[in-house]
Amino acid sequence: MLSKNRIEAFSDGVIAIIITIMVFDLKIPELAEHFTDAELHKALWGIVPKLAAYTLSFIVVAIMWLNHHSLFDKIPHSTSKLVWYNAFLLFGMSLIPLPTAFLASHPFLPEASMLYGLVLGFTALGFTFLRAYAQGKAKLISYNQLVQRSNIIGTSLYLLSAPLAFVSVYLSFAIFIGIPLWYFLPDKFQK
Repeated sequence: MLSKNRIEAFSDGVIAIIITIMVFDLKIPELAEHFTDAELHKALWGIVPKLAAYTLSFIVVAIMWLNHHSLFDKIPHSTSKLVWYNAFLLFGMSLIPLPTAFLASHPFLPEASMLYGLVLGFTALGFTFLRAYAQGKAKLISYNQLVQRSNIIGTSLYLLSAPLAFVSVYLSFAIFIGIPLWYFLPDKFQK
């Protein structure tokens, strides 16, 4: 069985690679040798959706990394099942660059928002399972109703954003932005 520290180190490495892969999609557009101001502005404006999708995904991954660190800081030791729940979470997180790139290239395409919502929902589900195992069956940490409720709400909203994308991508965007904002609120406002 892996030690708790090995699980954290591996997780940190995977998360660092995820962020690195996402940033590779950010490229300054090529311009002709003699470009006009209008061409420059058009080219720079063209990278705004990519930068917005990257920023949103970076914030989501950062929140997951911080929550992962907070969770493992409280866990006294690992179990073999904990390793696999963590691997499930990391698998979901490793998929995030794919819908990020799709959303960046086609921000108003319902299928792009749907895929983004499904992958983030799948990843949030992985985190919910990991925390539920640590709090429940394994009794590695004490039960925290507020955190568990936040995890379930976030997971449900991400999964709901997938079909909502076909009603309005703006509804999905509101969920994609709203969930990270929720995690920035002080605990007293989340009760």
